[in-house]
Amino acid sequence: MRRYAPPGRCWYALRRTLPPWSWQRNLDELLSFCREARVDEVIVKVDTEEFSHGQVPLDWLREYLPALERIRDALAEIGVMYSLNPWITLGHLDRGRDSRTDFPDMQMMVGHDGTQCRACACPLCDTWRTHTTQLWRLYASTRPAVMWVEDDIRTFNHLPVRYGCFCPLHLQAFSDRVGKKVTREELVEALLAPGEPHPWRSRWLELQGDVMIDVVANLAWVVQETSPETRMGLMSSGPDVHCLEGRRWWEFARALQGQADHLVSRPPLGIYSENSLRDFYYGAASIRKTRCALPADAIELTEIENYPFSTFSKSVSMTAMQIAVSSALGCHGVTLNLFDHLGNPMVNAAEFGQMLSADKDYFSALASRSSAEAKFSGVGILQHERASVTKHLRPGADYGHLADDGGAWAPLLEAMGFAVTWDFETAPVLALSGQTIRAFGEGEVQRMLERGVLCDLQAAQALLDRGYGRYMGVEIQQRGRIHDFGPVAAEELVDPDFGGGPDRYLSATLPSLDTDLEMGLLKLAPGAIAISRLVDNERQVVAPLMTIFENDLGGRVAVLPYDLAGLHMMAGFVQPYRREQLHTVLKWLARGPLPLSVVAGGYALPTRAEEAGFSRVTVFNLNLDPWQEMQILLSAGGRQCERVEFLDDSASWVAVPDEDWGMTEDGCVHIIHRRPLIYRRPGAWCVFWRS
Repeated sequence: MRRYAPPGRCWYALRRTLPPWSWQRNLDELLSFCREARVDEVIVKVDTEEFSHGQVPLDWLREYLPALERIRDALAEIGVMYSLNPWITLGHLDRGRDSRTDFPDMQMMVGHDGTQCRACACPLCDTWRTHTTQLWRLYASTRPAVMWVEDDIRTFNHLPVRYGCFCPLHLQAFSDRVGKKVTREELVEALLAPGEPHPWRSRWLELQGDVMIDVVANLAWVVQETSPETRMGLMSSGPDVHCLEGRRWWEFARALQGQADHLVSRPPLGIYSENSLRDFYYGAASIRKTRCALPADAIELTEIENYPFSTFSKSVSMTAMQIAVSSALGCHGVTLNLFDHLGNPMVNAAEFGQMLSADKDYFSALASRSSAEAKFSGVGILQHERASVTKHLRPGADYGHLADDGGAWAPLLEAMGFAVTWDFETAPVLALSGQTIRAFGEGEVQRMLERGVLCDLQAAQALLDRGYGRYMGVEIQQRGRIHDFGPVAAEELVDPDFGGGPDRYLSATLPSLDTDLEMGLLKLAPGAIAISRLVDNERQVVAPLMTIFENDLGGRVAVLPYDLAGLHMMAGFVQPYRREQLHTVLKWLARGPLPLSVVAGGYALPTRAEEAGFSRVTVFNLNLDPWQEMQILLSAGGRQCERVEFLDDSASWVAVPDEDWGMTEDGCVHIIHRRPLIYRRPGAWCVFWRS
């Protein structure tokens, strides 16, 4: 049997719906497209989107099974693998369907606010479980290479329900756990109680996690009992939001993997419809965050989706960039949801097939030097699957405020040319935002404070609340919106060792002209230094702003008392002076060179990954303007560089001339890229180290 998604190449898995009324016509076109576009696998989507039935009737599927078997056999004849992707497990959203007609005993999802679904089922419902077991046994009888579980295997976003499930079954299960009768209203009040989390929150999220682990374990058992060679695939929605349903990633993944040698993961990349190149920060982060949450042996095929389809939704160039990001970050391949689910001809968007064929060698050349096992280097960013358990809420908080908010620094730092990593355990410096730090144990936090730590307002508050003030160098005396403190105008950079100088200002009008960011007024401890300060419209000092402090653990801490989670417009924050300030601060925190920094035009997306014998550097230009020149600095860690290679447009790795790279006095490899870099393809380098 052909090997599934082998390393060193970019695997194309096309997701395609072949409706019952047009499957033969669609199949003929599909076979031709697969040959021309160099597709490796077709993931057949079943009962999809506009023509879905909600909960799929068994009789409907039985009638469609012969078509699925014909599709599988026809694909095998041309060397293309067949996989299967039912569009629902629990159900994405009602969209006018009412499955209670066919399944009157099925308990549907109930929201935290009492809203009830009509087509999205509760995962505790025995009727749903029995029906789904029968359904998935039929699916598995077609012997797919991978059986995909959609990202509706979750408790949130089952519109009209936003956050579930608070049905009678769940309330009874929770009542049994806590030993008293609990109503939905009582439970929600406890979950969203301000301040120190109510003990019920941990118990509730534990229950949610247990239920979903049990559900996916059953799915894997049903499929693999029928088709032992089938792997299970998981579409997820990102660790940030899955933590508010108590997902315990490793247990969940192993339960879904079942008896197979690998789980297949489909992390979301966003950009379903084209908007801005800045949206790539989300997808690149999603790959790395999801990888850190899953077992190390998972196979990764990213989600590239074009909705509502055709080049009116997303350009071929944007699609190619998403494939390049996936290949550059070590994914095994991509899943491609490029064409509508209405049975319309694929020729309506033939440009995608032309790109896939023409660029596959380039994507595979990127993938040949990229592996999922590589560890990313950079400024460390925190995430924790228990972030929702420990988060402190404010009065009036919504359920969505339970999401993990630890990643606010990541796109800001990347935009200014600093690589980041969610492999934070060995990062020389950490950038903390939000309240994720509350989820870590005492020993873990102390070890962080022995290194270099950059905190925003929320992270600093969380550390102070936990009693770490002596290591921070500051107290927060007052919090409020920036202009609650008067006619505040700007941040003045005053310390020449940290980007300061005469009349150097950064706007305090954040994130836009008519809304304010929350900030804190700091009181400095002895030994703490303010390297910038807030001034008013007469340039009079209002308060200290960014501070630095060296603690008695040997660590260094910098605090910028802005709540960066509220920064919805990057452009007000990422400025040349800000980049200079942060470059000096991060180097001070790290006590030496940073893993990777890039000086180029605005909005970089840099990554560094450690492979066997070399470091891989990729830099995307997320700006419509070409960069005419770029400079790259990466710390050598005491090693000597032997050679540097660059991936050129012909998909060949070529030597970088000696005059374009060298070693600096402080132990960095310095690379100068002297040709234009446009947004469509990244700059990619391999820095080989002497053994």
